[in-house]
Amino acid sequence: MKKWVIPAAIIIVLVSSSLIYLSTISETPLTAPKLTYEVGGCGDQKAGEIKRGASLQNEVEVSVGDSSIKLLHHLRYVCCAEIEVELASVEEVDGQVLIKLLEKNVGEMCKCICSYEVSIKLSGLKPGTYRIQIIGVEFEDMPTEVLWEGIVKI
Repeated sequence: MKKWVIPAAIIIVLVSSSLIYLSTISETPLTAPKLTYEVGGCGDQKAGEIKRGASLQNEVEVSVGDSSIKLLHHLRYVCCAEIEVELASVEEVDGQVLIKLLEKNVGEMCKCICSYEVSIKLSGLKPGTYRIQIIGVEFEDMPTEVLWEGIVKI
């Protein structure tokens, strides 16, 4: 038997074993979290409570549970809107899960501005680091923008 046969056989076995092992490893597909939301705002306020104009701020409060993230988005937007929230996408980017939420106005457009409280809950999340973007407000052909972005760890 030639000297090179045994080392060649060992190399073939190692390469084959490695390829078989690598083929059994697959990335765990991202599971979309469960999205629930409620919107409060102009319709929930009496005339004297409606704040109008530049004194309103667009900000987000974040709280974390065992497998959930809650966002309270204080949104400045037109008074006659009907806001809906949808999960636009979930993808892995640079070792973090990027969750994009889209706020949409399925109502009307008018000339007054008031404050909405958009309460969003993402549940069924595994421990990890999540980058969350709130994009909005989509209305017909008007462009959207990232209204808020944050990193949240569970």
